Amino acid sequence: AAEGQRGDDRMYRGGFGGRRTGRRGGRDQNYYLATMLVTQVVRRLNELERKPPFTILLLGLCAAAHYTEVRDWLPSVGQACLRPERLHPGESMLGIFNPVRMIFSSLLHANEYHLYHNCISLLNKGVQLELRHKPLPFAAMTCFLLGASSGLYVLISHLGVAMLGLTPSCAIGFSAVLFGYKVVAALESGHTGEQTFFGIRVPKGVYLSWVELVTIQFVHPNASFLGHLCGVLAGWLYYLLFLKQRGRSRFHGHGTTGRRRQD
Repeated sequence: AAEGQRGDDRMYRGGFGGRRTGRRGGRDQNYYLATMLVTQVVRRLNELERKPPFTILLLGLCAAAHYTEVRDWLPSVGQACLRPERLHPGESMLGIFNPVRMIFSSLLHANEYHLYHNCISLLNKGVQLELRHKPLPFAAMTCFLLGASSGLYVLISHLGVAMLGLTPSCAIGFSAVLFGYKVVAALESGHTGEQTFFGIRVPKGVYLSWVELVTIQFVHPNASFLGHLCGVLAGWLYYLLFLKQRGRSRFHGHGTTGRRRQD
């Protein structure tokens, strides 16, 4: 997730150093990155004996929301970015959980670099998890991670506003769900030992998600640390509720992994 200032779309700060201009980023799209993305997606899918339909759908939705006329049917960044609103007198606490922001904030991206990075990560983790759990259970996992990460973001941000007087930021992007995927995949794998991450030796498994959480914030200061953190927490919550006891979700059945490339 990337974060920006409250208010006008034109004040939105991109999570990867760019600024989104106009309602949908203007017409000066970087189609070079789009071409690279399509090439990598097609190449990866051609390597698979079994295709992941829900991952393909998610990739298509994110790309369409950024590049095509579909964006004219979606809420603007200012209308859809994830941020807690101050409650009006007499309004229910449920008023801060705006369904438009909870759903559409994940489909919008700050700029082409933000979209490209998230789609490549979605391609890798989506293939891994969807082929392991089958499409419908993976779709259910995605919906849970999206709802839980968005809900946690809004709740924690609102508490920061109400108790500490902090100014909430405006976040968009699929990154929170991606962090949830990484945590679920790491907890399921049960890997032991160490691996190198930017020259630093860290334990394999879920510890890498925490290292990546901090590292990304240094590399991309405009990225939403709280959004990514909520994705990590949502991944842990999903694993504890549905996977830890049985090794599979209660609505996953047994499933098969299929053939997939090791990343």
